[in-house]
Amino acid sequence: MPMPDPLDSPELARSLDRTYVLGLFCMLLLVIAFPLYKLQEPSRRKAAHESMERESVSLGRGAFDLHCAGCHGPGGTGNGVGPTLASREFLSLVSDQQLEWLIAGGIPGSPMGAYHIDLGGPFTAQEITRVARYLRSMEATAPSVDGWRDGKRAATSTARPAAAPTGAR
Repeated sequence: MPMPDPLDSPELARSLDRTYVLGLFCMLLLVIAFPLYKLQEPSRRKAAHESMERESVSLGRGAFDLHCAGCHGPGGTGNGVGPTLASREFLSLVSDQQLEWLIAGGIPGSPMGAYHIDLGGPFTAQEITRVARYLRSMEATAPSVDGWRDGKRAATSTARPAAAPTGAR
């Protein structure tokens, strides 16, 4: 009895073998590429975070200069109207969350009104966070100002911080 023809022709078998080899090569390439990517990713993420933080502080500085400097002085250095915010005493007393709450809701019974847009102010929640980050960025170089509550003028060298803060409080 004659044998039937094979179901797979030799050309088809060679084609499948090439496809398998190509698939294995791609898989091997991915197995090598993922660990290499994983090694580089932390430094890339850190650089992106630092860049975003610098941008946030810069935008916060602009909002502060526009809306807050009239009472707190340029760069928060005081001018006798509102408290001196660029002082070691003030910045060491408040957390980041407290800074945002003070900006958003104001201080009842004082000239410091609410700045959150939902409370009639000019700032969105993101802008409030930026202003708080800007203020926090001055903490490392903020001078000691005994009369900070009365708006006593601080040294002006802290008005423009060089670097963004490294972490939130």
